[in-house]
Amino acid sequence: MKLLIKPRSQAGFSLVEVTLAVAIAALAIITLLGLLPQGLEMARKTALMINDSNILAQVTHDMENAAFDKLPTSIVKKYYNDQGREVQQDATDLAFVVEIEPQQVVALPKAEKTQPYMRRMVIRIAASSTPGFVFGTDNAPSYVTFNQLIAKTR
Repeated sequence: MKLLIKPRSQAGFSLVEVTLAVAIAALAIITLLGLLPQGLEMARKTALMINDSNILAQVTHDMENAAFDKLPTSIVKKYYNDQGREVQQDATDLAFVVEIEPQQVVALPKAEKTQPYMRRMVIRIAASSTPGFVFGTDNAPSYVTFNQLIAKTR
């Protein structure tokens, strides 16, 4: 009587194959984790730029809709939360401090005289929760500056 011995099945992976697969997967995961901080920093900068542009649009819109003789003549500070909504100076959700500095005399390029119906507003926006944030040359990298021309339309 002959015993039939079935040959070993070749199904499955060898230890070398499993080790190589794990090494390749680990290399891919480490590479992706290395990109994570850059992605987070880019997302933070993008959110900051979006908030700055929303606040700038709101400030500019308010000044364009105000009567020309009611525009500020001295430096004004405004405060905004992280959603771009104006809040009081002592608000708990204060996230941005805005300084509006009017410049009364506007001279356009190639113009012979100043423009009496146009005012330049220098708008500085700082991502700071401190209401007493000081805008100046010492901390210039911590805020952004925009120049906006406001024209008398009425």
